[in-house]
Amino acid sequence: MSARFRILAAALFAIAVCAPAVAVAGAAARAGRVADEDASRIEQGKTLFHAKCGYCHLEGGTGTTMLGKRLGKDRALLEDRTDLRADYIKHVVRSGIGSMPRHNRIEVPDSELDLIAAYLTRPASARGAAK
Repeated sequence: MSARFRILAAALFAIAVCAPAVAVAGAAARAGRVADEDASRIEQGKTLFHAKCGYCHLEGGTGTTMLGKRLGKDRALLEDRTDLRADYIKHVVRSGIGSMPRHNRIEVPDSELDLIAAYLTRPASARGAAK
């Protein structure tokens, strides 16, 4: 076996051994950044929800009271619900429902509504920290 062949074989072996480890490390770093970005979006959504929706949809609010009468007390607080979908939240905000008036894009811009929907539909793993 020539020296050149041994060097090439060693280089290919090193690439074969190291490439998966580098890929896993890169994927882990990307996943960490995505998790941080998601946590940031959820926190921003929480702040917006409290500021823009909280008057009616926090404990003791008219929206919470009406939802409690219509759907039951266990589904009255939007922050506690796990059955909400982002597209439904956006539709209700833009169209209104029952005694809830519709909110236009001036009152709640799409970018803010996206964050509010991200907060209300956050995964179970983010529920303890974000409430």
